[in-house]
Amino acid sequence: MNANPANPRTPASSYCRTFLQRALLPALVIASTALGGCEPAAIVSPATEIDADSDTEAPARTIPFDKGPYPVRVERSHFVEMRDGVRLMTDLYFPVGHDEPLPVILERTPYDKAVARNSDPDAPINNNNKAWYYASHGYVFAVQDRRGKFESESDYTMGHGDIQDAEDTLDWFETQDWFSGRVGMIGCSIPGGNVIKAAMSGHNSLKGLVPQSAGFGHGTAGGTLAYGFIRGGVQNGTMPFWAHGAGSKLFYRPSKRLSRAEYLRVADMFEPRPQLETGMLDFFQFDPFDMTEAAYDALLHLPTVDIDDVLGSPPSDWDDLVGARPTDPFWQDGDYLDDGETVAGAALHVNSWHDYSVNETLLQFEHFRQNADTEWARDNQYVLIGPLGHCVFEGLTDQTTNGDRYMGDARFDAWGTYLRWWDYTLKEQANGFEDTPAIQYFLPGANEWRSSDQWPIAGTTPTRLYLRGDAPANSREGGGALGWTAVPEARTDTYTYDPLDPIMNFRRSVLNGSFDQTRTELRQDRLVYTSPPLEEDFEITGKARARIYISTDVPDTDLMVKLMDVYPDGAAYAIQHGYIRLRYRDGFDREVMMEPGTIYPIDLDMLVGANLFKAGHRIRIEVASSYFPNYMRNLNTGGDNARETETRPARVTIHQGADTPSYVELPKIERGEP
Repeated sequence: MNANPANPRTPASSYCRTFLQRALLPALVIASTALGGCEPAAIVSPATEIDADSDTEAPARTIPFDKGPYPVRVERSHFVEMRDGVRLMTDLYFPVGHDEPLPVILERTPYDKAVARNSDPDAPINNNNKAWYYASHGYVFAVQDRRGKFESESDYTMGHGDIQDAEDTLDWFETQDWFSGRVGMIGCSIPGGNVIKAAMSGHNSLKGLVPQSAGFGHGTAGGTLAYGFIRGGVQNGTMPFWAHGAGSKLFYRPSKRLSRAEYLRVADMFEPRPQLETGMLDFFQFDPFDMTEAAYDALLHLPTVDIDDVLGSPPSDWDDLVGARPTDPFWQDGDYLDDGETVAGAALHVNSWHDYSVNETLLQFEHFRQNADTEWARDNQYVLIGPLGHCVFEGLTDQTTNGDRYMGDARFDAWGTYLRWWDYTLKEQANGFEDTPAIQYFLPGANEWRSSDQWPIAGTTPTRLYLRGDAPANSREGGGALGWTAVPEARTDTYTYDPLDPIMNFRRSVLNGSFDQTRTELRQDRLVYTSPPLEEDFEITGKARARIYISTDVPDTDLMVKLMDVYPDGAAYAIQHGYIRLRYRDGFDREVMMEPGTIYPIDLDMLVGANLFKAGHRIRIEVASSYFPNYMRNLNTGGDNARETETRPARVTIHQGADTPSYVELPKIERGEP
């Protein structure tokens, strides 16, 4: 069995299994749990690592969280009526024996509120049973099925109707005689996006928010475009599985004529969720960590818009998710955070460096600091960034491994921090939370927590590395190089991207963690540029960018640029990447095709990242035109990539030096003298 290169005593399969359980698209995992795909305990189980002093596996240690003093009573399925008469079913968790008015912590979810109710309240705190814990500390925790999902009435359209429904739900709390007048919200992934959308309602009861991995709530704020998992104008290729298992628009429910008392008598006689022959997790495997062959076959089907039919999915928004252009009304009419939106509430923004939406988390932090509706809210914006992936911030252990890359003791008292946050914002306790640094983040490479009260971080110096080399850069065995200055003469590197043979890199995707990329860098359709060994440490934290001069023989193709840390032993760990469909190079509101042979300067957003490149390490950049299935393929014809079946190979040329100095620009942190 192969060993993990960063910690040779730990079997690689153990890391892969743990990572799949705790970090692989937890939105899929959570929804699969709701749909009966797997037991919650299997998802939240702690990692196991090889003990340094023995040959047996020992549980990795997390920071414990204690229950509060109050027993908990659950009131199931309150009918919360919206302005159009639709009733959204809401479970309430009450602290028994708490006599004072109660603040509320609300989660609005498309993943079935019953997951919380059926979880083990005596298990260590996790995202399934957190309602029991917060209620035990003197809060009403409310979990609501989103409109059109599970028990809630009406129809479901992803991304639509969340602002008004949140506002009406908050109005309903104000009619309850037990309510203190202060509401917090929490949620991760789509539920995290729903926190952002509730803030857009401007409701005066919203005081403390914890949006986690909340890119789903983001639109164009801060100059990006991130509607519904789109990046660079391209849909995430794992979304067909989400649509299959969690995106159903159709649920069966008892008659709307029933009162709540009548409904509760018969609710458990009905099964509202679709009964699927294959759940979402059936498309993934633990050992080796990857998608199944059937999953890849489905994703390679053309036309892409018919993948849901191949999977046998229930009715969903897949056709719009993959086929609607960035400025289509499907996106424009949805509820997403755009520039100029006023928001309500102080917020503790939570994410990780290898989440698809960490860029949006920092943009949301800045947006709330500038556009929150009160000075108190603007002054109480905070960020927590961990080292892992999507919705796993709370699972950091003393033996944290990010993909293949060992991070050591990355523990952070997440649950305790959240409780202090609620006490500070919802109970108005003077617990010193206002003295917390505005930004706390884990710095990979240094493998330690850092903090800052500024964003960008003080000392940030944009520093360029230029693409260069004396031989073709195809694959890591080529002659691609990086230098601090551009070469004076013009030179080019060329590769051919064939949509029928895309780079398939889900297993080692940047979005899944920091995996060693060397096993995937031998293909000729990717260019690899590597710096000499660094003479001193090179620290980055913040926004990375690239300017790439490109020409091609097709009217449209894609551009991907990836950043890596190359260790002295040759392992190349992914840090961050950028991606764009080149027809959108002049803006997402227009499609401009390329003239064959014409050289175009492409300014590419490489998002935000953090890493300490240690002395002796090398910096590596990879350039390609596919990153499948993290991004759906460009067929290179200039036509409708969602609905066409014809493809064209693209011969792509990257230009360097002279008047076309292609480079990446990294946010180097210059530390002052101690």
